[in-house]
Amino acid sequence: MQVLQDLLTNLRAILPVVGLFVGAYLVLLWAASVLWAYRDIRARSDDVSTQVLAAGLVLCLPFVGIPLHLILRPRQTLADKYERTLQEEYLRRDIEEPFVCPSCQRPIDADFVLCPHCHTSLRRRCASCDRVVDLTWSVCPYCGDAGAPPLRASYRVASREAGPIEAYEQPR
Repeated sequence: MQVLQDLLTNLRAILPVVGLFVGAYLVLLWAASVLWAYRDIRARSDDVSTQVLAAGLVLCLPFVGIPLHLILRPRQTLADKYERTLQEEYLRRDIEEPFVCPSCQRPIDADFVLCPHCHTSLRRRCASCDRVVDLTWSVCPYCGDAGAPPLRASYRVASREAGPIEAYEQPR
């Protein structure tokens, strides 16, 4: 019986210390969750009121605030949105590939007849219907006139990998 009383006495001395450590751990966990929620919402929203509201939610509702924050927060971070916007812009530009002049390699519109930079002929007008046809076509697709024989030169689509044009050195 004495052993049981000694155990209870020791337990009464240890229990407040254990309670203090558990309480301190829960307070640190709560403070860390508030800090995490604030940093998380800053990465997901530029709106200051949304940031304060999310941190306040977790601050006022210690262990219920985090699940609510996870449900209510925006799905994507601002960096993800920016990256997706860049990808969409790149894809849009990729679809609208620019045409370049075969002589000077400068960008031109697809319907230009003459390069505005170097004055190279890119297309010709049909003698019969006066519509613009490609230099490489032997027949006008609009009226069927054979017209002039096709030429080899024509514009091409600019490649994305092409770097700046460097000066050409002749072999010695």
